[in-house]
Amino acid sequence: MIHQYTDIKTLAQNARVQGLSTNRALSQTTRALIDKADLAQRLLTHGELESICHASGINPSIPSHLGERADQLVNQARAHLLESQPQLVQPGGALFPQERAEACWRDCWNFLRVITYAVACNHSTFTNPGGMDALRELYRRMNVPTEGMKIALEQLKELALEGVSQTGEQQLIRDCFQHLGAQLNKSAVKS
Repeated sequence: MIHQYTDIKTLAQNARVQGLSTNRALSQTTRALIDKADLAQRLLTHGELESICHASGINPSIPSHLGERADQLVNQARAHLLESQPQLVQPGGALFPQERAEACWRDCWNFLRVITYAVACNHSTFTNPGGMDALRELYRRMNVPTEGMKIALEQLKELALEGVSQTGEQQLIRDCFQHLGAQLNKSAVKS
């Protein structure tokens, strides 16, 4: 049992979504700013956003607006998920007990946090392949309700698009969510 716990603990430590800080297509300054924010598991500061968006050509108000609304967006996505699948948080449900549900909402918030980095960098392909492998395996071992996660992320995407009027910016946000979804649902089968 201790060996399994160690495996879970190691997987959790290696389950890193963000891969922008190692993307050589981005400037060293951008990579360093992303890495610093990601290690602290926080949103980008105003100054960091300005610097990254200046380099990427993205309007900083878009990722800034997503970051400012992150808590609200995740809460709305949670409400939508629980309205459509209330059994998830009831005894016997995949998000029971409360601590399990809170971990799911934290993951949603962190996914949105990393998507704000990707939007600021103007890179819809933003994940860390090894970190995503570890996350998928962790989710598999912990029996995370991935169908519920898909519903929550789809709702989060729709909410994130509200108030974004430029077609290119809308597409970037869609592409970021699509990339994340594809990476989360990627089969572990190797040829």
